[in-house]
Amino acid sequence: MTRPSMRRSEPDGCVLDSRLPGSGIIASSVHSIWRPTAYHYNIALDAVGRDNKSAIDELILLHRDMRSHSIREDTITFNTLLNGCRRLGAWAYFREVEAQMRKRDRWGITRMDVTSWATLIQGYRECKDWEAVDRCVAEATSSCREWYKSQSEDGAERGIKPSTELWSAIVSIYAVRDMVSQAVASRRIMQGFDLSMNAYTFAPIFAALHRMRRSLVRQKKDAWQAIELALDEYEEMRKSNVTPNATILTNLALTIGLNNTFADTSCAQGGQDERVLSRLRDVDSTVARELEAMLSRSHDPHTYAVLLNLGGRSGAVDDVRAVWSSLINEMKFSWTVAKQPLLNSLTFSAYMNALISCKRYNEATTAFYAHVTPMSTSSTQLGRPGIDTPILIGADQSVYNASLQAFARADRHRMCVHILRRMVNSGIQPSALSVRNSMLPPDIDAQKDKPARYTRRWSLPLMIARNMWSVIIESRQREWARNPSGLTGHLFGEQLPVIVNDVAAQLIRTAAYARNVEFGEQIFDALNKEAAFFGMTSQGHHDSATTSNRFPEDLQCAPNVRTYTSMITLYCNIADLTGVNRIWTQMVNDGIEPTLHTYTSLVAAMHKVALRKRWKRSREHAEQSDRSTPAWDPVDGSGESPISDESRVYESSKDGSVQYVWSLTAQDATIRSVEDRAVGSDVEDSTAQQSDDNVELGLDIPLSTLLLRYHSLRIQDAASSVHKDQEPQASLIDKSVAQDIERVMRVCRAVELKGLKPDARFHAALADFFETCGDNKSAELVRQHMESSS
Repeated sequence: MTRPSMRRSEPDGCVLDSRLPGSGIIASSVHSIWRPTAYHYNIALDAVGRDNKSAIDELILLHRDMRSHSIREDTITFNTLLNGCRRLGAWAYFREVEAQMRKRDRWGITRMDVTSWATLIQGYRECKDWEAVDRCVAEATSSCREWYKSQSEDGAERGIKPSTELWSAIVSIYAVRDMVSQAVASRRIMQGFDLSMNAYTFAPIFAALHRMRRSLVRQKKDAWQAIELALDEYEEMRKSNVTPNATILTNLALTIGLNNTFADTSCAQGGQDERVLSRLRDVDSTVARELEAMLSRSHDPHTYAVLLNLGGRSGAVDDVRAVWSSLINEMKFSWTVAKQPLLNSLTFSAYMNALISCKRYNEATTAFYAHVTPMSTSSTQLGRPGIDTPILIGADQSVYNASLQAFARADRHRMCVHILRRMVNSGIQPSALSVRNSMLPPDIDAQKDKPARYTRRWSLPLMIARNMWSVIIESRQREWARNPSGLTGHLFGEQLPVIVNDVAAQLIRTAAYARNVEFGEQIFDALNKEAAFFGMTSQGHHDSATTSNRFPEDLQCAPNVRTYTSMITLYCNIADLTGVNRIWTQMVNDGIEPTLHTYTSLVAAMHKVALRKRWKRSREHAEQSDRSTPAWDPVDGSGESPISDESRVYESSKDGSVQYVWSLTAQDATIRSVEDRAVGSDVEDSTAQQSDDNVELGLDIPLSTLLLRYHSLRIQDAASSVHKDQEPQASLIDKSVAQDIERVMRVCRAVELKGLKPDARFHAALADFFETCGDNKSAELVRQHMESSS
């Protein structure tokens, strides 16, 4: 009887050999001795590449171990390595694997298949190496065409067989780069290869057409090219029996318009054929029916969110209400069990944002009261619906951000304070967007019942600003105490700055309007603490450039020129030159260059201080007018000499009496220096201080208006300083004050040469200047021109 052989082959590729060492010990040990193959290594490489917690070193070591056992890589091995490097972001090793794969393909050892090219294209797309993407697309296209030619010839098969996945990736590559013509051409090549197309093939094309139409509209060009391409692609999709998904329908609706008048106005004016316009209207109705049908069969909250966003973008408030009513009825009366709750933070925030886009702020606030868990027992809760109204449980930050925007635009900022407090109590940290939304100004167009309240620039009330600030600083202080450095551990990747420059600047301006220096200093100190918490000292220093680059521009918390300008305005409103000097010095030391708005605030501060000094001199001169030599106080309240160092303070007239000479203060000289830099020193002025920096600041209407007011008041104060018993003749006015008239004319010429458009405040200041000079006729002409232009 023949003894059976102990050598057999297992189906998984392992080879059991009885001649191996130790095979004669026990029979069970034979089955435990096996040799791994490329199949096993491919599984291990795929497992390592799919795990987000893996490191690229593990993948490289496993690949080297495979080579050390003399196991030959196949095409699947290289594809798995490419996918693993792509998921782990190891682009250097990704290129190394590609080079090895191309070398083996030239030698005929392993062939690059469709999956290889698709993985290379997707990988280089993710690392944004567009040159490599174009190279791979060109080679893959050439290889597919070579295969197509080999099918018609009687020879060996060459190239690679095209697939839907590869060409869908090529179409997406062109579409994401807004190369619409190339994307459409690639889709037509798919038809030439007789490849089946799906929704993932057409979705990038319609997204690119939507961006194309939006770009043409912004450039004020004819958007019919994008609309016609969208109609053609929609017909091709229908011929290919492709069912559109929500993304395709949304982009198609945004491209061709949904229930709009574009087909009846712009296209008709462009001389389009009536058949094309009829096709546009038919597609409009088809898209609307598809979206409605999708609601009934999907029961998906994402579909409702897409439709709500679509209605908000198009401004169709009736469509928004219809979609929301359908969602509520679906929850009340449908017995179909949805995979996800229809009323969640996604759908509710989309509904509120759609109402805000349609400027239905009161309706949005009513929805917040109706569907969010009651906040408190107040008078606002009396009008809440019945208990059958669905309630949103577990609202996230997107819901609170939308509600803050709705209440702020509806001029209900007190409610924003309660919402911020509720966010903190619920464990949700307010973001910078939350604070921005809570400080938005009310929509004047929506407040038609009380237009008289908004006659000047709106500012957040001081009490509401202080209450908001108490909530914000309380939450931030807890974070500062929990992690003092702000850069250790994983918190840096999760946290974002909340007290940022634009938020701090707006709150400081509120403190400036109320002349509350203490509140403004608290905000500025908190901004510096937030910058130190995230490792940003100043935007002018190079040592914090690396940390600052981690955050976008709207999340920078290192004090910038806007914040410093607000602080200068804070001290300007109380005419505190000591505070202005301190903030100005700190700004210069931080390496931040002042802008035109900064100099405008500085001129306002100097103007107020100079006014106070001139008023004090006028009062003292009136008290000492009967004496030949008045008794002057050498030092005023600011601690410096009330008059500048000029050679003469008094001048004798023809009759021998001593008259008052109007002299420049140090603040007047500073204002004239800033004016020379802004307007240009084309007028000879020996009394003005020349700036070391000869670069012009530029000129705008606010600064021009301020300069007109300043020179008018100087002329008025100089004229009123003359002795009351004498006539206000021109010979009694000092030359430095007489030059104010020339400076006003120079400002007006600069405004005209720069092409600036004066507003009502500029015209009012100019009319006041003519009245101060005694030219009432010119003042009346300016006011008539202002009324006619308005």
